Amino acid sequence: MKTQLTKYNSKLVLLIVFFLSSTIFPQQGWYNMNLSFGGEGIHFKDLNTGIISGYKTTNGGFTWNYTGFGGPMSFPGTSIGYATGGGLIFKTTNFGDNWIIQNNPTPENLSSIHFPDVNTGFACGGGGTLIKTTNGGNNWFIVEPINQSLKFAFYFSSVFFTDVQTGYIAGSKYAGDTSVFIKTTDGGVNWNVQRFTISNWGIFTSMFFINSSTGFIGSATHAYVLKTINGGANWNQVMIPTTNSIYSMFFPSASTGYASCFGGQILKSTNNGNNWFLQTTGTGSVLYSIFFINDLTGYCSGDNNTVLKTTDGGGPPIGITPISNEVPVDYMLKQNYPNPFNPTTNIEFSLPRSSFVRLVVFDMLGREVETLVNENLSASTFKADWNASNYPSGIYFYRLEVRQAGSSTNGFVESRKMILIK
Repeated sequence: MKTQLTKYNSKLVLLIVFFLSSTIFPQQGWYNMNLSFGGEGIHFKDLNTGIISGYKTTNGGFTWNYTGFGGPMSFPGTSIGYATGGGLIFKTTNFGDNWIIQNNPTPENLSSIHFPDVNTGFACGGGGTLIKTTNGGNNWFIVEPINQSLKFAFYFSSVFFTDVQTGYIAGSKYAGDTSVFIKTTDGGVNWNVQRFTISNWGIFTSMFFINSSTGFIGSATHAYVLKTINGGANWNQVMIPTTNSIYSMFFPSASTGYASCFGGQILKSTNNGNNWFLQTTGTGSVLYSIFFINDLTGYCSGDNNTVLKTTDGGGPPIGITPISNEVPVDYMLKQNYPNPFNPTTNIEFSLPRSSFVRLVVFDMLGREVETLVNENLSASTFKADWNASNYPSGIYFYRLEVRQAGSSTNGFVESRKMILIK
């Protein structure tokens, strides 16, 4: 009897330890929740209650119930929300427990939906489609933000309204030569259309506005985010450490923002979107949606049944980070800092023009121990991090090799020494 009680008590202790380790000591950075679903569309109304791709939780993600619908969502009220997927529009009045199909006046697929209040909403999608409701989705009607003879050439990827009067659309032509940013200040009666060459600005894939002045556009195949501080009248290119497509952007506060990308990448900014750095995710899945409840707690979902969660803002930056928007005068490789170091250090270098860059670490015998950078980078100043926790103390060398696009020979090569002391 005593032996059985001892075994029972041991199991009870293990259960308590597991519970405490997952609640009092939550996992750091981004971690995969290992769920049986993924996909697009996230919204949480508090730390416990949220919806991801048609599944709802009321206990912070410990358990999930299927609610019957998943896709891009907008919740203008605590329980009232709208969602779209394909050519369908849905409405809920009980935070996703039930969804009611609404009438869509267009046959086009809808890619984005946004409600600035519980009655007024917009949805956009293929064929230059934009629809609007002013009575909570009971009726929807077609709005023409672009010339009707031209609109079918465009795909609108994102719609965002900061109030019922002021709103924005981002999209691109199917032909792949022009992207557009479209703005209204009278609820969609009149629109101002800005056109951008895709070869310079990229294909507009996502958008987020903090307020009526400050907003961001994410693009495909270009190593930057576009930022405006005057409501879209002018845009500045902000360097980012990836050329992967950005699928979703979210700012839980004015200073802190996140973006989810192709290839399992998540970008973060902590200075109003002026600089961005990569975070470790542990996945290579396409990440379609990202949402944060506050600056630290957020979720990200994508294909291959991927749902990620963080409670500490996604953890520290990794890899390479652009640290300036100014174009340097010349190539430069700086001494690593700190030096000596244990076990992490950073290496700063500058590029006066777009180049293919390799930054490699060697040991005393000339053996290549780690490649920190091996990609095309735009003109800027960058900081690369090296974590040498897996290597012994000693002297190491790092070498920057740069060559211009279309060239097979290095145009700039420089090496420096650093010391690891453990």
